[in-house]
Parts: sequence; structure tokens; C-alpha cells
Amino acid sequence: MKRILAILTIILFTTSLSFAQKKIDKELWFGAKGGVTFSQLSISPNIKQSMQMGYLGGVSMRYAEERFFGIILELNYAQKGWKEKFIDNDAKYKYSRTLNYIELPFLAHIYFGKKSFRFFVNLGPQIGICVGENTKSNFDLNEIPKFAVNRETTHYNMGVDKPFDYGLTGGLGCEIRVKDRHAIMVEGRYYFGLSDIFNNKSADYFSVSSNQSILVSLSYMYNIKGKKR
Repeated sequence: MKRILAILTIILFTTSLSFAQKKIDKELWFGAKGGVTFSQLSISPNIKQSMQMGYLGGVSMRYAEERFFGIILELNYAQKGWKEKFIDNDAKYKYSRTLNYIELPFLAHIYFGKKSFRFFVNLGPQIGICVGENTKSNFDLNEIPKFAVNRETTHYNMGVDKPFDYGLTGGLGCEIRVKDRHAIMVEGRYYFGLSDIFNNKSADYFSVSSNQSILVSLSYMYNIKGKKR
């Protein structure tokens, strides 16, 4: 499944490049963004989870000189992780893990609409590195309560084995121009991790442990170059 998604993303990314033919005014935008993330792990053996909310912030650069097409490079700080789901007699327990990442997405930016208001699609690869993690629980992780017989607990005392993260990301959004040099962008994006946070060799316990995230962000962009061709 991961290989299929990777191939489809590469095809869409390269196809979008081929459509970029008609020249327009060169545009070079720089900006900042902030937002929230909703994350969990794709993991096997399975962990009972719900979405963990975190924060997102970063800077971005966008360049375009083709009609309907540009490229975006971002440098972001993003919180990922997961929150475990406890039900019935175990509902009093709480456990969550927050993973802090520095991320670098490289995206094809495909847009359509009027100059003052546009819709867009962003799509491309992303790499990142985990720079820290934090665990919260209301029980002693060295003395697991009775629920241990009914759920997966092996990961409770495991740290991140593989801090380097990579995957595919894509999103939809809209942009509002304020005069020629200012723009506000709202975007929803999904990240599909292709790497694992825990070791996944045949002798290791977890075979899959990849990040999956939904990101919602608000960006301000400033156009520093809009010279006519």
C-alpha cells in the first residue's frame, strides 16, 4: 500500500510539472504559518488510539512563473504522536505520547481561480527529524495496572528508535490576495508516513509504526518579487 501511494504521488507530481507551460509574472513569496495537528500511529500489533492534538508553526517560500503551477518549500515545527483510548472499567486511565518534529516538505502547488481568490492543491514528499518526545500518563509506567492483560503495553517504556521520518503529504486550501503583495491562505493537509518510529526488523516487536497526521493551518505570505516578464 505504501509503495502504491508513493508511486501515485510521484506520477501526480511529475504530471503537474508537464502542465506548467504558459509563462506569467514571476512571483516569489515568503511567509509564516501556524495551526494544529491531529495525529495517531499506524501500528502493528495494534494500539487502541484516538487522535492526539498538537501544534504546528513554520516558514515557507513559494515560487511561480507558470500559469496554474508553482513550488513550495517549507520548514516547520510540528507535534505528532497519539493518545490512547480507554473504555469501560479502564476509562479512568490516560496515556499520550507527543513527538516533536522539524519537517521539510517540498510541494507542487497547483492553483486555479481569480487572482484575488484562488483554490489550490499542494502535493509532494516530506522529510523530518524527531527532536524530542514527551509522555503523559496518570499511572506508573513501571507498574502497569490490571488493564495490561487486555491491551498492548509493550511501547510504554520504548523511546523513538528511528528519529528520521519521511512520507507523502497533500492538501487542499484557498488563498485570498490583499492587494498585490499580501495573501492569506487556509489549508487542510494529510501526511502519510512511510517510515517507522520503532525498529521493525523481523526480531523486533512492532512491524509497523508510522506517523499519520491531519494538519489545519493559516498562513500569511508576502510577495517580494512580481516583476513583469
